[in-house]
Amino acid sequence: MSNVVRISNSEIQTFKDCRRRWWLTYYRGLSPQVQQFTGALAFGSRIHAALDKHYSEDVPLLKAHEDLVDADKKLLLSTFEDTSNLETEAELGRIMLEGYEHWVAEEGIDIELEMISTEEKIITPLFNGEVELQGKIDMRVRRKVDGVRLFRDFKTVGGSLDEFASLANMNEQVLTYMMLEATKADEEHRTEGGIFTMLKKVKRTAASKPPYYKQIEVRHNVFALRSFWKRIHGVIADMMRVRKALDEGEAHQFVAYPKPSRDCKWKCQFFAICPMFDDGSAVEQALSEMYRESDPYAYYESEKKGGE
Repeated sequence: MSNVVRISNSEIQTFKDCRRRWWLTYYRGLSPQVQQFTGALAFGSRIHAALDKHYSEDVPLLKAHEDLVDADKKLLLSTFEDTSNLETEAELGRIMLEGYEHWVAEEGIDIELEMISTEEKIITPLFNGEVELQGKIDMRVRRKVDGVRLFRDFKTVGGSLDEFASLANMNEQVLTYMMLEATKADEEHRTEGGIFTMLKKVKRTAASKPPYYKQIEVRHNVFALRSFWKRIHGVIADMMRVRKALDEGEAHQFVAYPKPSRDCKWKCQFFAICPMFDDGSAVEQALSEMYRESDPYAYYESEKKGGE
């Protein structure tokens, strides 16, 4: 079983979005030598971590965020780095979370839900055990009024909440969780869909436009799950073919080509060196100086909190 390939929805989405980023992140297992404390990814991770601590450990939300900011600030100061960008982002995060608390209280969002577990990992074998598909569920909840079980995921949204909501039914994260769970859970404990709780990345000034928070529910029937079962097998088969080609020495430009977009700058940790793979630069030297080998699935190793 040592040759089993672990795959997650995040890896699948990366592969579909940009094969070069997938190749560097998951196939080669590279991450930046220097931890990034600011920027869209770091900001979203801090908000997400604060919400997790609040709901799973009952830490006051603003205190959880403040503690995370302080920890990052200490790490920056230990190497004499400037903390002004972090402080700017921390203030934005504080404003967003403060408003979130007011919104939750006014709308009674959390009162309606009973938490079952957080950070729960589900794994199922595919392709005769050659692949392990895994997911880590942010939060599993039960709606008190009717007992319906739902996955809950928090999203920081840079643009329109309505635009994100309009595509939520096509988001494959909930479908992946539901498919994984269907291979494990009995009918009584099966989850019927997901909840996306959205926080708009804005300071809520007079010039900004509400809504700043939104929660929507997504449900999928058995037909959607059957279709998704075929789709996910198709994309994983494509990924495994690319892995095999790379293992056999095929040029990455041929099978793991890039897909440039205007989002590359904020979402790709390899943005700065991506062109070097194609212009004759000493890209491998740059990789050795700027990146290190790491396990992209280290996040999945912590145990679930709570459960039935």
